[in-house]
Amino acid sequence: MNFNFKNKNVFISGGTHGIGLSCALSFAKYGANVITFSRDKKKINNTKKLLGKFNISSLVMNGDALSEKSLKKVAQTVLKKFNKIDILINNVGGGGRWGNESIFKTKKNVWDEVYKKNIDPLIIFTNYFLPKMKKNKWGRIVTISSNIALEVKEDTRPWFSAAKSAQISIMKSLSKKNEFVRNGITFNTISPGPIFIKNTGWDDFKKKNKREYYRWIKANIPQNRIGTPDDVSNIVTFICSNYASFVNGQNIKIDGGQSNSA
Repeated sequence: MNFNFKNKNVFISGGTHGIGLSCALSFAKYGANVITFSRDKKKINNTKKLLGKFNISSLVMNGDALSEKSLKKVAQTVLKKFNKIDILINNVGGGGRWGNESIFKTKKNVWDEVYKKNIDPLIIFTNYFLPKMKKNKWGRIVTISSNIALEVKEDTRPWFSAAKSAQISIMKSLSKKNEFVRNGITFNTISPGPIFIKNTGWDDFKKKNKREYYRWIKANIPQNRIGTPDDVSNIVTFICSNYASFVNGQNIKIDGGQSNSA
């Protein structure tokens, strides 16, 4: 397949690390202009350097996913500079390890902040960027959720599974709106399973107990390996291409066969 995103503007929330960064580099490789943001200056500078290797326009801003004011400022800056966004990747989120395994030891603000971080950017960026997609009669909105949204485990943090389930529900609802879908816009969700990202939970697990880390993988993932950010970004790239123009309202799990549901 020959992917071509030349002249397409792609906005990726949380695109300076892990899955988001992998998506940013994939779209840049195929000619898209890439825009993202982060609170981490080091990650911002690194992403600028990586995107600078491609013959595209790019913008990597400072922004805070937990601040409504900051999110709106990011969106306004993007539209002022690029006029439109063709592809929106709602990647920023997290909270799967926030709080305590006991709900009684977890304060209410953890529930609120996890929901806010996963849902507010999705709502705000969709509201800002969707009108131009409709006007131009083409657009892609993809949200990165989690397989935990539909298949929880004994140690799953309920505030995390609730927020991730909400993401899937919002995308499914939008995929039914004729005013958008009949104007060439699709809405889909990607739900990864365990993905190894440096300096995050799975990396910490491996460093603390390598033997237990590999035992867990062997016992839980039929393919006997943990996923990579590229495993996810490859599917995101396809879903946003014209090859997938009839894929709408889907939740695609990428977990090496870990899930029990179809």
